[in-house]
Amino acid sequence: MLISNLPQDIIDIAADLKITPVLIGGLALPAYNVARTTLDIDICINVESQEKLNQFIKILSKKGISTVQNPKISHKVFTVFSKQGEAEIWLSPCDAFVWDDEMVNKVKKFHSNVYVLAIEDFIITKLARADRSATDIDDILQILIANKSRIDWEYLRFRLKWASVENEFKEILKVFELDVESNYKTISKEILDKYKNLNKH
Repeated sequence: MLISNLPQDIIDIAADLKITPVLIGGLALPAYNVARTTLDIDICINVESQEKLNQFIKILSKKGISTVQNPKISHKVFTVFSKQGEAEIWLSPCDAFVWDDEMVNKVKKFHSNVYVLAIEDFIITKLARADRSATDIDDILQILIANKSRIDWEYLRFRLKWASVENEFKEILKVFELDVESNYKTISKEILDKYKNLNKH
């Protein structure tokens, strides 16, 4: 897997400090078998102290990656800049919630020292974000289709309730009830059945 220098530098520095770097946003989609071009660089780190965050920022600066902000452990996100561009570094996986132990434990290795959220948690980051767009909705649909047999539907339901986005998810699922070509209809029915079966329990 090829990642350009800026995100790779951020990932390497985080990993050296024993901070797990997690790809989020469009950059993470290949981990969920979805292809989409994105210019945005979003990396999430689970850092537990201001001291460790300061150390991370200091080493970034030595590598020519700087921020005009004064990031605090209580912030959600800050932006860093280098000659190669800019990236958003998130201290929470989404602007609507913070890390919890279960989410941390379900983080998966994608490649080398690159990690991603569990599929279900990634879906929630797309669904719960304050500025959710049509692109986010399309990403969710593509992820559901590409991972219909890999999704832990019980865990997804738990996260939907946890983030208070069950109704939003049901609205998105309505796309699968539309009249579509037969091949897509089979996939749609399978996804709807999996979700509906959950709600019978």
